[in-house]
Amino acid sequence: MRTVGDAVQDAFDRCDVRRAVEDVAELAAFDRYQASDGIRAAAEYVAGRAERAGLSDVRLLEFPADGARRWWSFRAPLSWTPVRAAIDDVVRYPEQPFALAAGSAATPPGGVTVTVAPLADAGEGSLAVHDDPGTPVPVAITRAASAGAFGLVTDRLPGPGRVELPAGSGLAAFSVTPEQAAELLRRGRVRVEVETHRRAAMPVVTGLLPGTGPEEVLLSAHLCHPRPSVNDNASGAAALLSVAGMLAGRRGRRGIRFVWGPEFTGMAAYLHDVAARPPVAAVNVDMAGQDQRRCGGPLIVERSPDHLPGFVNALTEHVVAALPQAARSYSGAVACDTWAWRATPFVGASDHSLLVDASIGCPTVSLGHWPDRFNHSAADTLDKLDPAELRRTATVAGAVAAVLAGLAGERAELEDIAVGWGAARLLGCRQGSRVLLRHRTAVALGALDGVEALHGRAGGRARAWLADLANHVAALSPAGAGAALSPAGEGGVLSPAGEGGVLSPAGEGAALSPVGEGGEVFAGPVLSRAWDGPFNLRGLAEAASPAGRVWLDRQAARARARSYALMLALAHGIDGARDRAALAAYAECAAELPVPEEFAHEFLAVLVEAGWAKEG
Repeated sequence: MRTVGDAVQDAFDRCDVRRAVEDVAELAAFDRYQASDGIRAAAEYVAGRAERAGLSDVRLLEFPADGARRWWSFRAPLSWTPVRAAIDDVVRYPEQPFALAAGSAATPPGGVTVTVAPLADAGEGSLAVHDDPGTPVPVAITRAASAGAFGLVTDRLPGPGRVELPAGSGLAAFSVTPEQAAELLRRGRVRVEVETHRRAAMPVVTGLLPGTGPEEVLLSAHLCHPRPSVNDNASGAAALLSVAGMLAGRRGRRGIRFVWGPEFTGMAAYLHDVAARPPVAAVNVDMAGQDQRRCGGPLIVERSPDHLPGFVNALTEHVVAALPQAARSYSGAVACDTWAWRATPFVGASDHSLLVDASIGCPTVSLGHWPDRFNHSAADTLDKLDPAELRRTATVAGAVAAVLAGLAGERAELEDIAVGWGAARLLGCRQGSRVLLRHRTAVALGALDGVEALHGRAGGRARAWLADLANHVAALSPAGAGAALSPAGEGGVLSPAGEGGVLSPAGEGAALSPVGEGGEVFAGPVLSRAWDGPFNLRGLAEAASPAGRVWLDRQAARARARSYALMLALAHGIDGARDRAALAAYAECAAELPVPEEFAHEFLAVLVEAGWAKEG
């Protein structure tokens, strides 16, 4: 059988990057709102290309876009296709991408004449101009609606950037340059015209490279976002088409399923209504081709969360490190290149968030780039795309899928990859707490669980080796005295050795039990999950009390990405065995971020009050 290295080189050689760049350009020409004529046209293009690339069972599925249909707690989008819009001769859509806010209300034919006023002075029927850097755009939208304004203009999103209105807000909104905002204020009265329609459904495209068995590996890339949105995410959609061409005609033990659709809602509809069974593992591709120097960020491997077996993390990081390098060191001894990559903890701000939830249980990595100074703006254009980076990202996705499908990689090689990755995770917490070491040991052993899921149960030598390494790290840590653990049994199960007991038994499944910094067991009421399907923060906001929604909104305004990561880590830790303190300790280890006690307590209280968690 081919090695993992062979799979990487083969995928790299077979990647048709010229064709992939052409696909990006074609998709970038469409305004791909979640249920619109534009995304339907993009979906038709993807379906046609997928068939020509060699996928079978290619289907363009359509789902209701009525804002009422639900898949678990995920609500269908409202159909909305923008046709044209203008504010006098100052702002014009579609000539100016991103100018018209998603979900804007239509005007009567011919438009309406309105008074322009600063947001602070906006009154009934006026067009409010938001130019205060201290007021977040969502807050400005709420204030304009409360004032009875006709609409809102904001210049606070560079690019201009993407504005999304709440469903049914009744406002018309525009994202403009500071110069355009100043001109509108100078004029005082303007004519606004917005033409839209609501006839389009929500499309999802799926196709398959069949395997010899019923199990499937999944590759996903969201298809939505306004024109041009080159890197986010025309590049990811094109990368998957490239992978289809790389692997066409191959047949492994598992099939490789491809899914393109609107972010979150498309994946929810596919998993709920279409998938016969959960995939065994997955790769999500979101922002695949950034020019690292122009956009500002490296290739990111966002790991699957710690509650799932971690082999897909180990494999993906190994594959990235094995990519062909363009240069050598001065002596020629070491391969090197000028691009960068990083592995990061799970966040979940894309389709992989649904797959990794315990209700689905699919270990999933997400490939992307961050930071990106042009993200969610009209400046996300073709000149920001680097064909070489697109090739690298597509190669990683293709090689990982090939190995997971059984097209490459013997058990011994995969076990060695898992052990090496697990050892690095353990050595990375030499100065950490006993709680972190205990957590990381379970994560390291979880990587071996992933190998066994692919190849079946084997002996415990690899587990015992990792257990011994954990004991060694414990002995070297600042709290090492009396903290070492010894392996017990063939499975390498770890048992506490000595007064401080860093780790609890972590056999198959690498389960984590609620043990505190000093080895104490938490004794508060445990929490169990009560929400339906994958965790959905928007769904929680709908179910929360008014006070709960205010709290969630406040956290998003303060630090949206950090708050989101901590909330998902806390939600993933709810397993019917941990109390609030243990959940905070778990989330801190999993997210690799401090979890303030007050934040954890208040978020869990929102869950319990909304009926999404039970305590006791």
